Amino acid sequence: MNTKQIAYNALIISLIAVMAFVPWLGIITVGPISITILHVPVIIAALLLGGKSAVIASLAFGVSTMLVAMTRGVTPIDLLFVNPVVSVLPRLLFGLTLAVLVKLFSKTSLNTTLTDIVVAVVGTLAHTVFVLSILFLFLGYEGTLLTQLSIWWTLVLGILLTNTSLEVLASIFIAIPVVKVLRRTLR
Repeated sequence: MNTKQIAYNALIISLIAVMAFVPWLGIITVGPISITILHVPVIIAALLLGGKSAVIASLAFGVSTMLVAMTRGVTPIDLLFVNPVVSVLPRLLFGLTLAVLVKLFSKTSLNTTLTDIVVAVVGTLAHTVFVLSILFLFLGYEGTLLTQLSIWWTLVLGILLTNTSLEVLASIFIAIPVVKVLRRTLR
């Protein structure tokens, strides 16, 4: 990593911290629903600086969400995010997924904007899957597994239709223009 990349990583980490700790900036809570746009700087790091930066930023994202859960958790599910397995691990997996996607698409000759959009959308969806899967494991279940999966699937569909769709839109409409502008400064 050169000095410019280290400076950009520091900037992204500080952006994640500010977004996490300023209420309603990076984690928007409406009733029992929390919509996060903290994943957007991680996507920006991945697209601008590559896989290492994506993993570093995702680790900052995970630690920030854990600290937010410790200091101002709103819902009972927020209490689960005090555990680093629930808060940090899925975010780390998200960063690794972005690193793989960026490496995979760097070998193609597709349009840069199109690949950026695909990375942002697939990365956001992967983030949701990782978080929900770990939450499912930690929430446990009662009754038959089939009944529990049915209830869980209803919850997941609700989250996918509300939170995730908004998070995907945020990743496209925030990350892609920012990356397009910042790429000029990295040249």
